[in-house]
Amino acid sequence: MTSDTSLPSSPSTSAPPDSSGDLDPAFMRMAGVLLLALLMALLDETIVNVGLKTLTAEFNSPLSTIQWVTGGYLLAVAVAAPFAGWAVDRFGGRTMWLVAVSVFVLGSLLSGLSWSPGSLIVFRVLQGLGGGMIVPVVQSVLAAAAGPSRVAKAMGLISIPLTLGPILGPIVGGALIDSISWRWMFLINLPIGLIALLLAVRTLPAERPSRTSEPLDLLGLALLSPGFAALVFGLTTAGHDGDFGAPKVIVAFVLGAALLVGYVVHALRTREVPLIDLRMFSKRGFTMAVITMFFVGAVANTLLFLTPLYYQESRGFSALHAGLLLIPSGFLGAAGAITSGKTAAKVTARFTSTVGMLITILGTLALSQVGPASNQAWLCVVFGVTGFGIGLTAPGTMAYMYQVVGPANGARATSALFIFNQIGGSLGIALIAVTLQNRLTGTVGSPAGAFGTTYWVIIGFGAVAALAALLLPVAFRAAAPTGGALQESAPS
Repeated sequence: MTSDTSLPSSPSTSAPPDSSGDLDPAFMRMAGVLLLALLMALLDETIVNVGLKTLTAEFNSPLSTIQWVTGGYLLAVAVAAPFAGWAVDRFGGRTMWLVAVSVFVLGSLLSGLSWSPGSLIVFRVLQGLGGGMIVPVVQSVLAAAAGPSRVAKAMGLISIPLTLGPILGPIVGGALIDSISWRWMFLINLPIGLIALLLAVRTLPAERPSRTSEPLDLLGLALLSPGFAALVFGLTTAGHDGDFGAPKVIVAFVLGAALLVGYVVHALRTREVPLIDLRMFSKRGFTMAVITMFFVGAVANTLLFLTPLYYQESRGFSALHAGLLLIPSGFLGAAGAITSGKTAAKVTARFTSTVGMLITILGTLALSQVGPASNQAWLCVVFGVTGFGIGLTAPGTMAYMYQVVGPANGARATSALFIFNQIGGSLGIALIAVTLQNRLTGTVGSPAGAFGTTYWVIIGFGAVAALAALLLPVAFRAAAPTGGALQESAPS
C-alpha cells in the first residue's frame, strides 16, 4: 500500500465516540434535534416555488421581481456556506448551530410579516444566511460526534432530510397557501425552530472549539463568498431566461471566475489557514468525492426541476398533483440512504456510490421514454428508483470524504463539499432549462418528446458521477480503524 502525508490534524476535544459502529440512544437524540432544523432549512429552499404566482398577485409585482424571493435566499446560502466551516472550528458546533437556527427563525418571522416585495426579499436573505450555515454545521457536528466507525451511518441519517426536504417543500407550501395564507410558508418555521432550539439547549453537548485562536480569513471570505454568489446568480439567471449569452449572465460568470481565481492565489500563498484549505484537493480521494457530489447535486436538482415541469406542462397536472407524485422518490431516497449506512461495514463507499449512480441512470433512462399518456404509477416507480439511487450514493461519498481529510479538517471540508454540491445543482438546472427551451421551440402538439430527450442531459451528469465514484482510491469501510486522516492507496 502506498500512502501520502495526511493533512494536519489536532487532537479531539470531545468525548471519544462509540467505536462499535452502533448509533446509541444519546447520539440518536442529538441527531434528531440537529436534523429537525436541517429538514426545516431544506423545506424552505423549495417551499416558495409553488407560491410565486400567489406572491405576484398579492404584491401586484412582476414575476421578474418576485423570483428573487427564491433567488435572494439561494444567494444568501452561497455567501454563508464558506463562513460556516471556520465558525465551527472557532466557536464550536453547538454554538454555531444555535446561532444559525436563531437567524433562520428570525428571518422566517420577518418574512411572514413582510409588507412589500422589497421587505420580503431582504428578510429572505436573512433567512438564507441562517439556512446556509445550518447544512454544513449539522454535517460537521454529526460527523465529528460519530467518529470514523460510525460516520457512514451518520451520513445516512443526514441524507434522509436531504432527500425528503426538497420534495416535501412544494407540497407543504401548496397546502399552506390553499388552506391558510402565503405567510404561513414562513411562519410555520417558528414553532418548529423554537422547539428545536429548546431541545438543543438540553440535548447538544458543550464542546471546546478546536481552533480558538485562529483569525477569520477576511480576504478569503471577501473573495470566496461573492465569487460563489456571482456564479449562482449567473446560473440562476441563465436558467430563468434560458440564455447563457445574456450580458448580465456573462458579467456574473466573469466576475465570479475572477474572484475565485483570486481566492485560489490567496489560499495558496497565505501563511494563515485559509477559509477552505486547497491542500485537501491534493488528495485524490477528496477530489473524487467532491466531483461525485458536484454531479450528484446536478442529478438530484435537475430531476426535481424537470419532472414536475413534465407533469404540469405535458400532462396538465396541478402543482400540488405534480408534487404528490414525487413523494415515492423522497421515501425511496431515504430508504437508499439507510441502506447505504447499514451496509457500510460490509461494502466499500466506492461500491455503494457507483452502484447508486448506475441505479439512478437506469431510472432516468426510463424517464427519457416519457410520452403524453405515460402511466402515472409507472412514472412514480421509475422516479422512485432514481431517488433510491441518489440516496444510496450520497452517504458513502460524504463518509469517505471525512475519512480522507481527518477530523481536524472536517468542518472546512464540509463547507467545500456543500459549495460544490450547490454549484452543481445550479449548473444542472441552468443547463436543463436552456436545453428544454431549445427542445420546445417549434414543438407541435404535446411537448412530452422534448422532455424525454432532455432527460439525456441528466443521464450524462449521472455517468460522470458514477465514473468519479468508481475512481475513489480507497476501499473504505465503516469498520476502518479510528484515528487521523485515512491513508490513500492505489485503486484495487
